[in-house]
Amino acid sequence: MSFFINIIISIFSIFRLFDPNLLKSKKLGDSFKETEIYEKGFSKHYKKYLSEKVIKFETERILALKKARNNAFICVPIMVLIPFVIPYIDWYSIFGENSFEIVFCILIFFYGLLSYFITNSMNLYQQTIKTEIFPNILNFFGEFQYNHETQKSAGSYEYSGLIPNYQRETSEDHMYGTYKGVTIDLFETELEKRVRTKDRSYYKTVFKGIMITLSMNKKFKGKTVVRKDSGVIGNWFTKKFSSLKNVKLEDPHFEKMFEVYSDDQVEARYLLTVTFMERLLELTSSFGSKSIECCFYDKELFMMIPIKKNMFEPGSIYEPEDFIDDSKNLLKELNLIFSIIDQLKLNMKINL
Repeated sequence: MSFFINIIISIFSIFRLFDPNLLKSKKLGDSFKETEIYEKGFSKHYKKYLSEKVIKFETERILALKKARNNAFICVPIMVLIPFVIPYIDWYSIFGENSFEIVFCILIFFYGLLSYFITNSMNLYQQTIKTEIFPNILNFFGEFQYNHETQKSAGSYEYSGLIPNYQRETSEDHMYGTYKGVTIDLFETELEKRVRTKDRSYYKTVFKGIMITLSMNKKFKGKTVVRKDSGVIGNWFTKKFSSLKNVKLEDPHFEKMFEVYSDDQVEARYLLTVTFMERLLELTSSFGSKSIECCFYDKELFMMIPIKKNMFEPGSIYEPEDFIDDSKNLLKELNLIFSIIDQLKLNMKINL
């Protein structure tokens, strides 16, 4: 289903290529204004590693749009004419009773092929931003590695009890590095479950977002799981079939959004302080998520964060790119993750 939706979105976006003002480059900023505490020092970093790339990438952006526009002049008339041709062909005699479904699938595939031909240069341009620009933003924090591809899999975190049942996984955008002695391993993934009905089967997304592992130098005594609140019935089933016991916390707002389970009540309360819960709620809000789920186990804090917009996603190719918005968004999101590490490190010092 998401495949069809992506094709439809792509088709609609193609019509923006005919905007007469699209290929006019606007004056871009050449400096980064620090407006937040966590941005301190980034203006110097921006000038050294990013500002010199702005003109080059703006030139490449215009070239990518020109190529896409030329391809659109060829393909769009074909896309417009196809619906007028279809009624004049006897599809039933070719495909039989399932002719409507078959023709619909062929049509979607053909439109997807034409859309890919038109937008390929745009996609390649945005891919170069991910491979050349995002690493230069991340190196502000130290030796962080970024790759738009990854071999990471959600299956590695089954121990958490948080991974939903799925049959298909698509993962990308892997970030790895160390902050204050804590190893951060982060990647984006989409998990899909196969759904069968009487007439057909399809894949339904059960999770789309980022998975983060924070590896500590000290081992947690027990296992503590923070789950989204599943309502009275869902929470009852969780309690019924889990060896972990429910943990009651002081924050009523947190209690409305999350359910906490642990086999070590004392450690769970030390870990889930009011400040930590506030950071978790901030992180939830920043990523536009309904909730974050996490698990403290062994030497790791594992977090699952549903997101609406990909974390490592460049701005629209239809707008001039100076990497300032990209930098600000990434700095904000990483600062929230770092703040959770700061809080955890504080707790780890009290000899849990």
